[in-house]
Amino acid sequence: MLLYLHAKNYALIDDVEVEFTDGLNILTGETGAGKSVLLGSIQQALGGKSKTDVIRDGEESAFVELQFGIDNDYQRDLLKEMDIDAEDDVVVIQRKITHQRSVGKICGVTVSSSDLRRIADSFLDIYGQHDYQNLLKESMHIEILDGFAGAELNALKQKVAEEYSQYAKLRTEADSLEEDASKRQRDMEFLKFQLDEIKAANIREGEEEELKEYLHLAENGERIAKALTNVEMSLSEDDGVLRHFTYAFRELSSVSGLTPEIGGFEESLEQAQDIVQDTLRSMQNYLDGLDFDEQTLKESRERYDEIVSLFMKYGKNFKGMQKFVEEKTKEYEKLVSFESYRDDLFARLNASEKKLSKLCEELSELRKAEGEKFASEVSLALTDLNFNDNRFEVRFERNEKYTAKGFDNAVFWISTNVGEQMRPICDVASGGELSRIMLAIKTVSAGREYIHTLIFDEIDAGISGNTAWKVSEKLGLLGRDLQVICITHLPQIAAMADTHFEILKSEKEGHTVTEVKKLFQYESVEELTRLLGGGDKKEAATENAKELIHQAKKLKKKFEAG
Repeated sequence: MLLYLHAKNYALIDDVEVEFTDGLNILTGETGAGKSVLLGSIQQALGGKSKTDVIRDGEESAFVELQFGIDNDYQRDLLKEMDIDAEDDVVVIQRKITHQRSVGKICGVTVSSSDLRRIADSFLDIYGQHDYQNLLKESMHIEILDGFAGAELNALKQKVAEEYSQYAKLRTEADSLEEDASKRQRDMEFLKFQLDEIKAANIREGEEEELKEYLHLAENGERIAKALTNVEMSLSEDDGVLRHFTYAFRELSSVSGLTPEIGGFEESLEQAQDIVQDTLRSMQNYLDGLDFDEQTLKESRERYDEIVSLFMKYGKNFKGMQKFVEEKTKEYEKLVSFESYRDDLFARLNASEKKLSKLCEELSELRKAEGEKFASEVSLALTDLNFNDNRFEVRFERNEKYTAKGFDNAVFWISTNVGEQMRPICDVASGGELSRIMLAIKTVSAGREYIHTLIFDEIDAGISGNTAWKVSEKLGLLGRDLQVICITHLPQIAAMADTHFEILKSEKEGHTVTEVKKLFQYESVEELTRLLGGGDKKEAATENAKELIHQAKKLKKKFEAG
């Protein structure tokens, strides 16, 4: 349910905070006080299209915050899927709108407008004059019916969706087989050419790296040989390092017995001489291996170029080429064994279609049974809303094709007057009738859906008198199971409030501002008196207001008694 609203610098709103309650929350106020602005701020916070003209004059930004209490596991699972953690089962939604952009957050996590709308769709329904028009979209009727039907139908609907997904995949694959035989032959020949080219190359794993190292060495072999030859000469020629070791040993020998340290010097020189001789032998062996054969070098270059070329065509490297071979081998085998593959595919498609057809039949039968219950309950609810001679039906037609929702089309048909023929809702209902029909449907569906908060605007369009009382009673009944927030101009509806808010317009520092005030009972009586148009007969209007609230309380006790 919606727990809290905070709006700042939003249109006429300077800084407003509202704490909503469960049950029926009524909002009233003078025309132009800002009731639609308050509703607009909620829609804006929930991902509505941001417009910079909602920023209060003279301010840099507008801000709206909503807090929702989690009502069910569906909402928890959705938040978990979006990787959002709601502390203490409270979801905080914020949206800041500047002249350059808007930023939305859910529990501190920055999200897109589409994510805001997705969350909104799981927490509340808003019904304004535009939203009632959904009843005029026949595609929405089956969604409304399925929402009424509840868990059993929706579990079967999920099975249909899963099987349809498999069926659609097989159907797409089967449709692709309609290509002509000559194209299949061309594809098969091209695949064979690619696979034969790779097979003929017979590339070993790591061969490219080996050749690359060999060619690098060959290209730099002359420089290496020259450098090592010079080093060898400096070590071994007549005036080289080794010859100098001989001179050094001779000089040390002439004085070796004079001090004990001389023997240590001799030992160190012997070790150094051994290291130089070992290095010289290793260099000579390495030089012997630098004899590159021109033919071998040419073949290595050609082989390396061949491998690089094939990698560029078929996978960039050895592993990529292996993956390419695996995929293309499957395609080739499929084309070679096309007949058996096609027969197997159509067998699987037919089996899937039979299973899907059976599930759709079961879903359709269950829908029709639920449709009769739904129509009966909606008709009774419409009678309670002063459609005294109404008839309401759900009529079904079968789609030519399967869909993820089955093969049913459902259309609501209605007659609201004696002797009037049944017609689709979209052909007969006025705006005022649509609001009451939607209220009847919501009353019937209450508690069956995961959404526990409903917001109604324009619910009182075109009604008065006894019909207004009937609408008020339905809203009160709906408030027993759900949180209902309703903007109204009618005292009969306002009297039913569990919590009553007045939207006021005042002047602050030379600017018009909208404020929201939670009313005590005596203040609610005063507001109903205003709605009744007391004027010169204020005392009588006040008594009338008190009587309306008294009648509403009696109805609420009746609801509680069942």
